[in-house]
This record gives sequence, C-alpha cells and structure tokens, in this order.
Amino acid sequence: MSTSSPAPHEFHKELADAILHLRPARERRREYMVELLATVLLALATVGSAWSAYQATRWSGEQSYEYSKANALRSEAVRAANEMALLVEVDTSTFGNWAAAWSDGDEKRARFFEQRFREEFRPAFEAWRAEGLAQGVAPPDTPFTRPEYYPAPRERSRLLNEEASATFDKARQATQNGDNFTFCVVLFASVLFFAGVATKLDHPSLKLSLLALGVVMMVAASAYMFSLPQNIGFRLR
Repeated sequence: MSTSSPAPHEFHKELADAILHLRPARERRREYMVELLATVLLALATVGSAWSAYQATRWSGEQSYEYSKANALRSEAVRAANEMALLVEVDTSTFGNWAAAWSDGDEKRARFFEQRFREEFRPAFEAWRAEGLAQGVAPPDTPFTRPEYYPAPRERSRLLNEEASATFDKARQATQNGDNFTFCVVLFASVLFFAGVATKLDHPSLKLSLLALGVVMMVAASAYMFSLPQNIGFRLR
C-alpha cells in the first residue's frame, strides 16, 4: 500500500523551514530583529494615524462650533448697534426740539423737552451747556460730541465685537490644527508604506534602508504630532 506524497504547498513550507534553520544563528537573529522592527513600526504608525485622524475630526468640530459662536456674537453685536442707533435717534430728536424751543425763547417748551431727556443723555447735555460763553449763547458743537455721551448699547456692541473677533481667531486656529493633524496622517501613512514594503523585500540592505527611513519618519511624525494641541473630546463649558 503506497503512501500519498505531501501537497506541494506543504512541501515548499517544510523546505523553507529547513533552509531557514540551516542559516547561521546570527543571520536568523538579524532576520528576526528586522521583522520585529517592521512589526513595531506598523503597529505604532497605525495607532499614530488613527489618533491623528481622530484629532483632525475633533478640531474640525471645534472649528464649526467656534465659527457658529462667532456668527452668533456678531448678530448680538449688530442688535446692540441697532439699539444704540435707535437711542441716539431718540436723543437727537428730543435735543433738536429743545434747541428749537430754546432758540425761539420758549422756555416752557424748552423745559418740557429737557425734562424728557434720557438719563444717559443728561450728563452730556449738562456738560455741554456748562461750556456756554454767555447767557443765551449756545456752546460750540453738540452734546453728542461730549465724552459723557456714551449709550450703554455702544459698550455692549464693542465688547461683543471683540469677543466675536477672539472667537473667530479660535476657529481659524482650530482649522489650522485640523490641517496639521491631517498632515500627520500622511506622515504615518508613509511609515506604513515603508514598513510594509520592507517586509516584502529579500535584499537585506534594501530592507534595512527602507526600515531606517520608516524609523526616521516615525520619529518625525510622532514629535510633530505631540507638539500640536490635543483635543481629548470633552468640552467643559
């Protein structure tokens, strides 16, 4: 009874194992270290690429949030500016009526409009009237040019515009951070390429050269990635 010969692929595997064990121990150790280095590079580059992609996504979300916040602040600033314009219109109308009555010498009508000045306008009006050179002579300019005239919505609009500008700068920085992490993904992908190709080569010198290049790029990519601001995904606000 004849025994069946081993399958061709099993025979080739046994032959390769036999040839491997016939190699000198030093050569086998070198081959093992090269394979280990390639495996470590592949693992680290995979983790680095995944983390960089996650960071790019996080910063993209941060960018959208900050841009939306900046737009909302701009809208609030515009509303405050419109409110200020309305109050200035009220003040100018009341003062215009007072000035007309004062110019006509109608003290009763002038007193009527003066009593209806807004409290924010009154300090500017009093300071302006105190600059009169003589009785019955109007001071130069108007109360609206006085530093005492400062409607509250003007300050609120200024603060909102400043906050919107700062928020917009944060959004632009978040965009740049996302782009930087995307570049890290490219660097780690290059490491994966060099380490993966190195494992397929038989020439020892070429394999070591590609692995050395992969190590250099891995160090550079890791250093650059850790130099960037990290977004861990929690917003304490």
